[in-house]
Amino acid sequence: MYQKYPKAGSVKINDGFWTPYLENVRNVMMPYVFNKLEENDFLTNFYSVIDHDGAKHIGRPFSDGLLYESLRGACDFLADRKDVVLEAYVDKLIEIITSAQDEDGFICTKTMQNYPDKRWGDNDGDIVVQHDLYDHGCLIEAAISHYNATGKTALLGAAVKAANLIVKTIGRPPKKNIIPGHSLPEEAFVKLYRLFRDDAGLKGLAEEYGVRPEEYLDIAEFWYDARGDHEGRFLCKRFLPYYNQDHVTFSKQTEAVGHSVRAMLCYLGATVVAQEKNREDFFETLNSLWDNVVNKKLHISGGIGSRHDIEGFDEDYKLPNKAYLETCAAIGLAFWNTELNIVSPDSKYFDCFERSLYNNILSAVGGDFRHFFYQNPLESDGKLQRWEWHDCPCCPPMLLKIFSALGSFIYSYGENSLNVNMFIGSSFENGEFSVRQSDGTVSVDSKGKKMTLRIRIPEYAENFSVSENHKIENGYAVLEGVWSAEKPIEVKFDTPVRRVFCNPKVMENHGKVAVTHGPFIMCAEGFDNGGSVDAEISADPKFEITGETVRAKTSGKADLVLIPYYKWCNRGEKDADRTMAVWLRQLDMRDPQKLSEEIGGKLYGIY
Repeated sequence: MYQKYPKAGSVKINDGFWTPYLENVRNVMMPYVFNKLEENDFLTNFYSVIDHDGAKHIGRPFSDGLLYESLRGACDFLADRKDVVLEAYVDKLIEIITSAQDEDGFICTKTMQNYPDKRWGDNDGDIVVQHDLYDHGCLIEAAISHYNATGKTALLGAAVKAANLIVKTIGRPPKKNIIPGHSLPEEAFVKLYRLFRDDAGLKGLAEEYGVRPEEYLDIAEFWYDARGDHEGRFLCKRFLPYYNQDHVTFSKQTEAVGHSVRAMLCYLGATVVAQEKNREDFFETLNSLWDNVVNKKLHISGGIGSRHDIEGFDEDYKLPNKAYLETCAAIGLAFWNTELNIVSPDSKYFDCFERSLYNNILSAVGGDFRHFFYQNPLESDGKLQRWEWHDCPCCPPMLLKIFSALGSFIYSYGENSLNVNMFIGSSFENGEFSVRQSDGTVSVDSKGKKMTLRIRIPEYAENFSVSENHKIENGYAVLEGVWSAEKPIEVKFDTPVRRVFCNPKVMENHGKVAVTHGPFIMCAEGFDNGGSVDAEISADPKFEITGETVRAKTSGKADLVLIPYYKWCNRGEKDADRTMAVWLRQLDMRDPQKLSEEIGGKLYGIY
């Protein structure tokens, strides 16, 4: 029996770092994103469909999906805290969306406006470019979040109509052999299956729409078994099948290839399908893919997808510091790791989650919460700047999606068991137990029952200790007992500044070193270092910590000033101010493996 995460909004965060950050996401970034979506005609397309005015679609074919993803984030924030103004705005959007839906359930404005005869890529269409299934998957996600937050079913009804159309049209013969050109629907359909399976309050809606939940699960499984089988399928004219992980059936995939966002959402969906269908072959594949991504294709910042041309994966260990590292890919990787941890709780999954979260993902948001990065390289000549908006604005909706859901991943639980996955000040109660984290303590009330408590040991922790007897298992401290909130468990560990050496197979980083402090990757920025980041860290750098800043001795006269990577490009107007580097020249590189051991660090492979 797998563990599960609390629903969005049910974990209350009270944390020195995350509380103010998430308030800015909610109160500054989210309204800004919705304003930009409206300014850039994301709603205009829906109005055109409603009015049948014959106007051509404005923007990208996945614009509907980005609106729905933003809507999901808004609903997850609503689940956290009631907000009548936000709820009214959400209701307004839902009325517009549902009014544009075709009677049979189809709703993808670009296809409806520009090529209504090419649904799902039929008639010489292109499902990889059109994003019909992707848009519908995003609609389902938003609908589930809206229902969970408000109990309302207007959007859920529209999602069910769309889902029923898809399962009626697509699947094993004699249905159409079509898979998503951009993954996401796979996980969304499993979520819809689980919702109707588990929520008795939806019985009336299920009867009204003729819902058969198992059909939602079956089509999600089909979308993996059908990969590589192109019989009768209209193939993409622009990209080869590996681009959207359609080169071979899923159970035979062993290497991460193609577009990195598509890949992460593909693997995420496969993980939940494998859980529900008991697909051991999928689990074997997922383990191989995770090993390939994390040990051969992952940058130290938790970024993936080195290639600019396909926004995707390159060869193993080909990890240039000016790599692409799209924001959405890191978010997809983070979500995938949370689901893998449900299957097999292991600290390594949240090590990877936090590596992406605290570095590649946080770096994508400017200090004003109104500027963003699409790509997140580990080196810059200063010309790269954050943008106010983008012609492909996929990052802000995905950022809303992960930040609004963050609290859900702090804890996971099963029958008489609780995992503490992250050290974020917070509380959660579900009737069976309660848990609170504050000031280095974990307080649990198990309501008089014996409970297994697992407390994660992060990869960046040193001198980790727990005040109760425990054993170590898969990177968690495991404690057994009947717990009382009046006797908090003390958790202590140090987070020293570390030098980290790259896997020697990564040619670009020979003779270089990176610096970390806790979960944060540090970087040198021109603004702090006289306009240049071309410096050598001394063999004995004697790090000095002042707040978030770290000073390191160099071969020259001046110290090198390092800041958390996520904070770069927030100061200075000149290109020289914005020059940045994560991997820095290191004087003493005699034997990286031996040196890493001597300084108590770790030779990551790659991270």
